[in-house]
Amino acid sequence: MLTIGNDELDALPRIGDTVQCWKCGKLHPVRYGERILPDGTREPSRVLGYFTCRGKAYLCSVAGKEWRPKGT
Repeated sequence: MLTIGNDELDALPRIGDTVQCWKCGKLHPVRYGERILPDGTREPSRVLGYFTCRGKAYLCSVAGKEWRPKGT
């Protein structure tokens, strides 16, 4: 489970097109998923952003803000 309060989210910096990886230290492009509409069509969604490093995906953005796990 992941919980983020509104005050915590408001305090985070806006996310850019890339993010510095907390696993390898390199810059990775931020990617986003799609929202599936009731009629089955899809549209881009920027609610959650992620990057991939060494074949694994990591959450890095919530509502356009850069999010990192505690301690990284």
